Amino acid sequence: MARRTPRLTTDSVLFKNLRSGLLDHRGLLATFIGTFCFASQGILVKLLKDEVPVIELVCFRYSIQGLCTVVCGIWSGMQIRVQSKREAMLLFTRTSSGLVGVALLYYAMFNMSVGMVIAIAFGAPVFVGIFAWIFIREPFLWRDVLLVVINLAGIVLIAQPPFLFKSETFDSSKKSELIAVVAAVSTVFLTAIVFTSIRLLALISCSVSKMVFYYSVGGSIFPAIIGLAMQDWVLPTCGKPRYFIVLIGILNFLNQFLISYGLTTAKKSYFVSVVNSSLVPLTIILEIFILHEIPNWISLLGVGLVIGSALGVVFREGALIETKSTNGGQQEDRRVQEEKDDDNEQSCMPNSPAE
Repeated sequence: MARRTPRLTTDSVLFKNLRSGLLDHRGLLATFIGTFCFASQGILVKLLKDEVPVIELVCFRYSIQGLCTVVCGIWSGMQIRVQSKREAMLLFTRTSSGLVGVALLYYAMFNMSVGMVIAIAFGAPVFVGIFAWIFIREPFLWRDVLLVVINLAGIVLIAQPPFLFKSETFDSSKKSELIAVVAAVSTVFLTAIVFTSIRLLALISCSVSKMVFYYSVGGSIFPAIIGLAMQDWVLPTCGKPRYFIVLIGILNFLNQFLISYGLTTAKKSYFVSVVNSSLVPLTIILEIFILHEIPNWISLLGVGLVIGSALGVVFREGALIETKSTNGGQQEDRRVQEEKDDDNEQSCMPNSPAE
């Protein structure tokens, strides 16, 4: 007799185990989908290189993202009132740094490989420690210095400047690519400032929805003013670029929402960062299949160094969290044991005359 294969029904054990696994790891799954959304929008940006100026693309992205944020904010009862001057200053710093960073990121994507740009930008957490050391007084140890050096070495391998790599020629194409590398590295430092601003905002209990709202409003207004002043405003005549622009805004909103959901539901937040590291290989794979751009082995080695340095920061933070939780649990156990010992000593003592 032929062996019957188990059917996947709602009452089967296989379906229940699958559903339980998805629910237990829904945060990591949401993070992976959000990562795929960001990789996809990078490819769409590259496809719009000859269709839309960078300033206009940034404006439309933030307008669509802001519209989605306002709709979700109305539904959730979002509070947008600024509580103090310090909060207003930090919101302005977060918005302006993020806005300039995205504009430079899109410029870099226009002029070099999208996967390489994403790889350089992925190293931002390595440089967060420098700004956290300056503004928040967090320790900056020799391991952090080593990770910064590894990250910079990876960026050099990705850029491959002609004065270090004799096989590269300094023509107009290479010049544009090196300018794009400088733009991507500038994005790294601006992203580090953004991360530090967000951490400072979290310390004064500023909600994530408020940060995203002001970020979207500023990103809609400032590029529109700059684009009109520069007279660099061209609405695409073809339907496909318009659909791509709308899709970029939606994908960015989904990326922020899904990453935030992953951070709030995952059991350990540094697992989310590990899953998010798939952004670089996902972008490279999409670029190979859609844009038919294949990186050389030196660039891939640089990508590996950048990802390795970023993951080094993630694992270091994870180890610190585990150490703090372990020490906290041991301190709690010692406190409980001391209370028990005190109770035992009191029970062994003779009663006082007053009792």
